[in-house]
Amino acid sequence: MITPEEYLSFLDARLPGLVAGAHLHGSRVLGDVVADSDLDIVVELSSPAEVPGFEGADVAVVPAGSLEKPVSAVTPLAGEITPVLWQQLRTVGQTVRGTRPTCPVTAAEVEDYCRGNLVSYWKVDFDRLREVLPSLDPAAPIPRESLLWVGLGPARLWHTIRTGEIVSKSRAGELAAARWPDLPVLDLVASRRGADVPLTVAHAAASLDLFDRILTDVTT
Repeated sequence: MITPEEYLSFLDARLPGLVAGAHLHGSRVLGDVVADSDLDIVVELSSPAEVPGFEGADVAVVPAGSLEKPVSAVTPLAGEITPVLWQQLRTVGQTVRGTRPTCPVTAAEVEDYCRGNLVSYWKVDFDRLREVLPSLDPAAPIPRESLLWVGLGPARLWHTIRTGEIVSKSRAGELAAARWPDLPVLDLVASRRGADVPLTVAHAAASLDLFDRILTDVTT
């Protein structure tokens, strides 16, 4: 698993003197690092440049000073930036180079983004799943990585909409399981944490059910 120091050494060797800031978010700062966790990092460059790819690093690149501006006023050089990212950097992000950023963002901006993302991104995927589920054997195995993504991702948005807090995938799964204990969400949490839990089409169906309940919960 790549460390921030290794990644910054890689960048410095290829972009000498350009990396003005680097800030961690995601599993590394939310206490949810698992075997296949990426290094989630925002890099500030003092001059525009193409940042080479690095396996295991999920990188957003912005001009130096961008993290002192509203996210709507920033055009990234690479990767995606969102109000949720700004909120995470502002509250729990870890600065490994440069000055800790202010990342100005409002609670309303964060909530609006989460609500919009549930519909514009997640609902599209779940509607596709809804179409194919009837033709699948509930006992058939299903790819772990894709199921954990769809099974735990919407729960993070649900919790942020309700509380403003940003939590990890595992914690979001625990919170959703406490809210809807009839669904096997804890199987997904256990699998994410490395347990040998067989994941099946039935878990995908439960993830769809969870998504529908989340949508109802945040719209009523």
